Amino acid sequence: MKKREIEKFTLVLALGLCIGFACTDGESRAIEQSENHVESESIPLIYHMSFISRYTKKLYFSGEAENWELADIYSHEIEEISEGIIKENLVHDEINISELMESMLLPQIERVEEAIEHQDREMFLDRFNILIQSCNQCHIASNYGAVMVTIPQTNSFNQEF
Repeated sequence: MKKREIEKFTLVLALGLCIGFACTDGESRAIEQSENHVESESIPLIYHMSFISRYTKKLYFSGEAENWELADIYSHEIEEISEGIIKENLVHDEINISELMESMLLPQIERVEEAIEHQDREMFLDRFNILIQSCNQCHIASNYGAVMVTIPQTNSFNQEF
């Protein structure tokens, strides 16, 4: 293997292990930062979506607990990952994922951020529910309707929200 291929393989393996073993946020952030040094095409979309999924769950628990500072952190993480995908102009199976994310996900994240700014739990929960519906609509539009996300019911993180 060439050095570049080994680096890509190592990063993908590290991402998989991190997701599989529910690493800490510091470890996630370090791996995400290392993604910037690798060509975006080498990171499969599912890895980006796994981080979005993880942060969306943490966003929910933060907002539900009215921990607005933490909710703000996770909403911005989701937004940053989404904006990265949008900038890539990612087309998967002839479907422009970047356009779907820009039109379906980002507006809902911005609405959730408004609820966070107002520190309004009810507004947050309503807008979070719409966010989840948008995720599922996007999955359907991209021919991944089998991936239906729900509002988290239990906290599986070793983190206080």
